[in-house]
Amino acid sequence: MALAKAMFRHAWNARLAQSKDVARLTKRQIADAESQIEALLSRIMQASNDAVIGACENKITELEKSKVLMAENLAEKASKPKRYEDYLELSLKFLSSPWKIWESGDANLRRIVLRLGFSSGFSYH
Repeated sequence: MALAKAMFRHAWNARLAQSKDVARLTKRQIADAESQIEALLSRIMQASNDAVIGACENKITELEKSKVLMAENLAEKASKPKRYEDYLELSLKFLSSPWKIWESGDANLRRIVLRLGFSSGFSYH
């Protein structure tokens, strides 16, 4: 159980680091979209051709939509605090009784149990 806890802690820390990197990348993408919008707005102010203005307006609309989606995803992920203890308890319960899980009959859970017990696939005859 100590080994399982250590492995879970390592995986948990790796997942936290990955989510922080994703949040940092998303914030950078939002800032890039804002700078592109500013650049397009300055082009619109200088342009006299209606086709160019229309194309810039369409691009600004696309950038605004993507910026809103990225901000919503960032807020959604930040609003869901995850507790290590809750997930650890669930994982240890899973590891402590693989037979109960196998008896449930769910094919996906059975595959997980097989992957826990065996490192490589089975050869069927």
